[in-house]
Amino acid sequence: MDRDDGPSMNGEKWVPSGLSDELLVMAREGRLAGIRRTRLELVRDWLDRGASAEETCKRLTLLNRDVVRAVLKAHALEYPWLRECTFLEFGSGGRGEHVPGSDQDNGLLIPVPVDPDEVDDCTQSIVLALDGSGLALCEGGVMVSNPEWRGDFDTWLERLTSWLSNPAEKGPWQSGLILDFKALFGAEDEVRRMRERLWEYVRTKPIALSLLIRELTDYRLPLTFFGAFVTEREGRWQGFLNIKNSVLAHLTNSARILSLKHDVHPANTCERIRALAEKGHVSDRHGQALLDGWEYLQRKRLEIGLACDREGIPPHNYVNPAALDNGERQALKDAIHAVEKLVRLVQAGTGL
Repeated sequence: MDRDDGPSMNGEKWVPSGLSDELLVMAREGRLAGIRRTRLELVRDWLDRGASAEETCKRLTLLNRDVVRAVLKAHALEYPWLRECTFLEFGSGGRGEHVPGSDQDNGLLIPVPVDPDEVDDCTQSIVLALDGSGLALCEGGVMVSNPEWRGDFDTWLERLTSWLSNPAEKGPWQSGLILDFKALFGAEDEVRRMRERLWEYVRTKPIALSLLIRELTDYRLPLTFFGAFVTEREGRWQGFLNIKNSVLAHLTNSARILSLKHDVHPANTCERIRALAEKGHVSDRHGQALLDGWEYLQRKRLEIGLACDREGIPPHNYVNPAALDNGERQALKDAIHAVEKLVRLVQAGTGL
């Protein structure tokens, strides 16, 4: 499979040349723990040198993809059947939107008969190796070590369409995962065909699209009528706002729904917004407001991840509006209003 290096900046690749080979050696020798520090140092350097949040997230995702490929190549030496399989990356990784602390969301397409016990051993070793490299285990179990996230083509297609058509069998978070995926290791043809079949299913089944839109019905603008932020009322994060769950996730989901409806192909949220604006499904002004909002929110998540590293605590997605200066508070409010407008467009069918 050809490596997707994406665009360059100042003539440089997103990931330093030669790093893939070094990672493979580290993976073979079980030394990937050192990539944790490298990952954070690179993010800090990219931001210091003026990279946008969009560029930084793409670079970080590409670095993490190299780590995954190194781990898969190393395991294929012990488990040769793995070379026949395709490793899938779901969610933010599939969109190229990783931040420090992004966890694993992956699956395995297995087109050949393999002993189940051997598959269990191999996939468990893979996710633990990735965890050791700084790609944390998924709390929801969306990993190749979970039998529900591996199988042949027909199994995958039936599973994904079932999740999309039956809300009782999935949580609202899963559509974001299962509709944004990319092949990182192995043949891409079957994955491309699966994506096309899945997107066509959603686009031609009104019930499937309506269920995706229904996930947005509980959205509440995290601002009061008087413009005050709606923050956590109790617990550790009292007075804080979760910018991922309260704002960014709704932008991501709304952009995905419009992209599905209008057959817009980019997987990255910013690229989706640009394509939707170009085709007239959102106005140029609204599209720019959404891009500005995404940039602000993701930059905050990147900065939080770096700050948490300095403090020796796990990364999170909370900001304290009271601690922001006037400019940042306004940027956060502008982002919230732009996202609310997009959510309402999708709910009302205006953008459909």
